[in-house]
Amino acid sequence: MTEVGQLTEADGRYEFRIPEMGLIVRGDHPEWVMQAASEVLSCTAKLEAESTVEELTSLVEFEEASEIEVEAQKFAMAQRFDTIPQCIVTMGRMDYKWAAPEGREKLGAEYDGNPYRRIHDMSLTFSDSFLKNEDGVETSSD
Repeated sequence: MTEVGQLTEADGRYEFRIPEMGLIVRGDHPEWVMQAASEVLSCTAKLEAESTVEELTSLVEFEEASEIEVEAQKFAMAQRFDTIPQCIVTMGRMDYKWAAPEGREKLGAEYDGNPYRRIHDMSLTFSDSFLKNEDGVETSSD
């Protein structure tokens, strides 16, 4: 496993660093720092991908690259930047599916206004026993 970035806290402020990029993002709250870092990373990656297409297009003119290489790079860009971001989030022993706001909007009923949803439906039981009272167990609060 390769560490790509690191989030740390010092003196009540948070800092996210990616040394290979020379990127440092500082802020008062970790979610602010991660949101800023995410946007910077996204913009930088998109610019890098676009410049690779431009570079390959120029190389085609000098017969140093082929049209298929340009099309492959364009396809890779579409795969990465046209797909709505989605991730698996694990908290404790539970896994959740997260989607960017645009994805949650498209799948409104699935997310029901939440940024993530459980992957495992704990109500699926073999004997339909989810949330059924056990015989002999008093459930009244009196």
